[in-house]
Amino acid sequence: MIRKLYFQFLIIVPLSLLSCIDADEIVNNIHQNNAEENYTSPYMGKWVGTYSGDAINGTLILNVSKSGSIEVTRAENGSTGEVYYTGLQGSSGALNPAPSPKGFVLYGSLHTKSGTWNFQHWSGSWSVSRQ
Repeated sequence: MIRKLYFQFLIIVPLSLLSCIDADEIVNNIHQNNAEENYTSPYMGKWVGTYSGDAINGTLILNVSKSGSIEVTRAENGSTGEVYYTGLQGSSGALNPAPSPKGFVLYGSLHTKSGTWNFQHWSGSWSVSRQ
């Protein structure tokens, strides 16, 4: 008899706890996940341009993915350059000012297609256009 009660307790208690989960919260999480999967950044695509300033200049290629992450390719004075990754902040097209492994940082927005940059003790401006 005690075993039967213990077994029933082990089954009934977890089931009763499951019924406490808010169904609206589950539905909201499903909708949020679907919205994230279906999101396409309005800035998606390839952007090409230049940067110039204190003693250095070069080319920029920004490849914006569907989700808004960005692969930045920076070439200085015709060199091979470096590739690093950053992203967009919100829907304004503002670049996340994440530095490259070498320390190059882009500030600005794809909405304005321009901004500023810093690298070591140099700085300047950049601009791009969608290809």
